[in-house]
Order: sequence, then C-alpha cells, then structure tokens
Amino acid sequence: GNVSEPSAFLNGIREHLYRNALFRLLKLPQRFLSLVQVELLDLKNLTSPGGSASLTVFALVRLKRRGSSARLTNKAKTIDTATTLPTRIGKTSGPNAAASWGSVVRFRFPLPEDVNCDGVSSDADREALFKGPPTVLQVSVYEKKFMTDTFIGSADVDLDALTGGGQLEEWVPLRASKQGIHWFTRIRLTLRFELMCLEQASNVEGELPRSVGLQRIKHLSEKGGAVEDAKVKKSASTSDLLSYFDSMLS
Repeated sequence: GNVSEPSAFLNGIREHLYRNALFRLLKLPQRFLSLVQVELLDLKNLTSPGGSASLTVFALVRLKRRGSSARLTNKAKTIDTATTLPTRIGKTSGPNAAASWGSVVRFRFPLPEDVNCDGVSSDADREALFKGPPTVLQVSVYEKKFMTDTFIGSADVDLDALTGGGQLEEWVPLRASKQGIHWFTRIRLTLRFELMCLEQASNVEGELPRSVGLQRIKHLSEKGGAVEDAKVKKSASTSDLLSYFDSMLS
C-alpha cells in the first residue's frame, strides 16, 4: 500500500523527540517542549458590502487530535479550552473591510518521555488513548452580548504545514450551522520548541537546580535590570550541545 509521508508539523516534533532522547541518554536535565501560538488578527463579514458594524467578540480555542468529534461551544467546552477576553472591534468602512482583532493564545505541551523517536509509547493502553500530538486547531467565535452571546461561526485549522520556527497565516471561513459562511477570520499560527530544565534533586536543602536561565535571572536581578554583558566566556553550555546535535542530524 501507499506509505504517506509525515507532515512538516509531525517532523518537527519527531526531531525534538530525538533530541530529548539524546538528553536522556547523556543524563542531561534539558528537555524541549512545544509551543503553539495562535493570533486572531482580523474579522471580516462578507455580507456587509458597506462595512461591518461595531461588535464585541471573543473566541474559544483548543488543540485537538484529528478525528475528535468533541464540540466546542460556549456551553460545551473541554478543560483544555482557552477563552480570549472580549474585544471591542470598531466599525469598518469600505467593501469587504477587515476589522482588527488582535487576541493571542499560547499552548504549551511537553513532549512525552517514555516514547520512541516516532512518538509511539511502549504502553499499549496509553497508546490506545493518546495517539500522537494534537494536529488540529479548533476555533469558535462569539459576539458578546448582555443576555445571551451570539454564535458567529467555528472552524478547524490543520497544523500539518506548520514548521518549527515558522509561521502559517491564512483567512479561515467561520461556518455557522444554519446561516452558512458569512464571516472570515485571519489567523496566524507559530510553532516553537522551548528548551527547559527539569527539576533535579539537590544536596543542599532548598537549593534550586543550576540552569543557565536561573543564573541569568540572578545576574540581572543583582545588576538591577537588563544589562548587556559583553564579557561572555566560551563554554560547553547548552547552546554548544545543540550545535553538536544539529551537526549530527545534518
């Protein structure tokens, strides 16, 4: 049969699963976690050729696995759903004018530990429940009103084309069950992988694990603010290890 190639999104996750496996092999406390940033930039109504009236909107946003049938509504939402603050969008003029929105939601999720480089767990029970990372962004947009919020529309956005360090920006149609498609929202997606340091046991009670980030914070607090330190010594730090791993992968 045909073997489908993994998407750019899944390839980015597999690459960092491999890096985390190297960190575990070398008994290093560093781990990568993934961050998906969602920016709701604009809102446009195609049925108002003279421009849209002012309205206050908010959105329900969540990441889900492909094939999930869970609905995302104001009355039925999961615990991993993020709700943006109501934003007043001013009246726009001109044909098909877009109204500026500007809400941002960030999703951080750690990469699993006891899996292989393809993200497959040796635990069959867990693998049956959680098959891979979330690969779809689910968005539902509402107009905020005094008594009852009005549903504008919803959309599912595939993350397949999203690459690590890259951005994906597009106009997405918001589908309403009865009225069809009248509203569009412009969404910008960003995928990053952040390097964190695991908590470690220390011989000194109450002492925090040594990490580059904590040492930098302590240095800046002692200086009383953000200070540019030009006297940086070359050392075998995390950045050097990452360069070494990059050379292995290339």
